[in-house]
Amino acid sequence: MDNFFLYFITILEHLSPEMLIVLGFFTCIASILLAFRYFGSLGLVCYSVLAVAIANMQVLKLGIFSYIDEPIALGTVMFTTLFTSSDLITEHYGPVLAKKTIYLTFSMQIFVILSMLFVIAHPEPGHHKSAVQLGIEALFTPSLRLLIASLISFVISQHIDISIFDTLKKRHGQKLLWLRGNVSCLVSGFFDTVIFSVLAWIVLAPSPLPFSTVLVGFIGFSQALRIFISILSTPLLYISYRFKPHDI
Repeated sequence: MDNFFLYFITILEHLSPEMLIVLGFFTCIASILLAFRYFGSLGLVCYSVLAVAIANMQVLKLGIFSYIDEPIALGTVMFTTLFTSSDLITEHYGPVLAKKTIYLTFSMQIFVILSMLFVIAHPEPGHHKSAVQLGIEALFTPSLRLLIASLISFVISQHIDISIFDTLKKRHGQKLLWLRGNVSCLVSGFFDTVIFSVLAWIVLAPSPLPFSTVLVGFIGFSQALRIFISILSTPLLYISYRFKPHDI
């Protein structure tokens, strides 16, 4: 039983990178719907907080895909569903709660980092670092430049997303839900990708990557994936009305 997840990972390793992305996406969508159905606005807020924390760990790993030569930073799927969750909060509960969620998510990300630093610094028995210690250090010892780039791009892009979504809703009312969902997600996602990529891999990087690598491998691919995910997420906006709880 202790090796269950190692066995599960072995099975997943036989799948293509593209299939892993698809499975990750549908896991996120199912989680959003279940959180919304059973916990309402609280569920969506909690998903947003967790999504940022998880995505900031996922982005540390570079992945390869069969149709592109450049390595790709993972975490794009999780980050993109964060915008979908933000749109659902704005749609059903208004922009005020959506903006509060931004700052709650921001502060909780800082809390996760600080709390884990105390654990990392705690002495271990023996004279050599354990595998657990090395793993925790790799995941939770933040790169200051990645942290700064991530938090700046997150706050700016989320405000853009909420503003566009709310503006279009005020103009069109309940109509054209697909339009405000896709426009807000794609525009804000573009700013998120560009701001993070330029800051993390060029401006703040000790060894800046070539602009072509950043443009193709980070900005270009991430934005293409965001467009694809945004389109796939559109039905979720409509389905959410069937899942909205009435007693929360």
